[in-house]
Amino acid sequence: MQRLYRIVNLLSIDVAVGAILTSLFFARLMHTPVRVYGLAALGLTVWIIYTADRLIDVQHLQKPATSNRHRFHQQHAVGLWMAVAFALVVVCGLVAFVYQPIRMRGFLLAPFICLYLLFQKRLPVKEFAVALFYTIGIVLPALPERWELLLPGTVWIVQLFLVALANIVLFAWFELDLDFKMGQASLATRIGNSAVRRLLSTLLAVGLVLSFIVAFFYSAGWVFTAMWLGLIGLFTFRSYFAKHERYRLWGDAIFYLPLIGLL
Repeated sequence: MQRLYRIVNLLSIDVAVGAILTSLFFARLMHTPVRVYGLAALGLTVWIIYTADRLIDVQHLQKPATSNRHRFHQQHAVGLWMAVAFALVVVCGLVAFVYQPIRMRGFLLAPFICLYLLFQKRLPVKEFAVALFYTIGIVLPALPERWELLLPGTVWIVQLFLVALANIVLFAWFELDLDFKMGQASLATRIGNSAVRRLLSTLLAVGLVLSFIVAFFYSAGWVFTAMWLGLIGLFTFRSYFAKHERYRLWGDAIFYLPLIGLL
């Protein structure tokens, strides 16, 4: 079972499932109905972006990648590119069944995602862009039709963005040495170990405090508290989670926690 889940994680399938669960959670928070077509399109889109991002990372490597995730994508690049192309065709078909307002917002977002994939290696803070696109994608199917109804949900959106950003920066911190060896640029390689540790400490502290404040007024806020505690656990017990890339399994799994809010 553990080996199977490892493959699921390497393929970023768990990331796509986590995105769907989190989007459903947001739809409940915002009292917005969602269609299965929109959720399926979201999951596939998240998978396409994550997979294409990894494939672009390894396409110019002249030697085997040092991380398991990059090496997997390097070894199976042709098959994965074919899967990405097929998934893209399926998403285009699903879009026809999505609510028109959501479809239009998706069309507006698509060019920016394409630009990110084309120029991701030149972005000074790639992690910020990934967290922003992830947040927008998650919230997109759950957005109410009128913008004034979105304002009460702003606090949830900010929380999600901070969790996504902290998660991505945390991964960059864990993979600092690996990225150096592969010549991959990240926030951690740019600012160094000490600075990224201070940034993570600040993000985790601010996020946890904010989640406690929100949870005091809304019970659903405890879901974000659980997510922050999960990230703090990864940060605190780095030596344990660094072994066998456990941080990837557990770090991606925190996006299953919104399932608690759906029960």
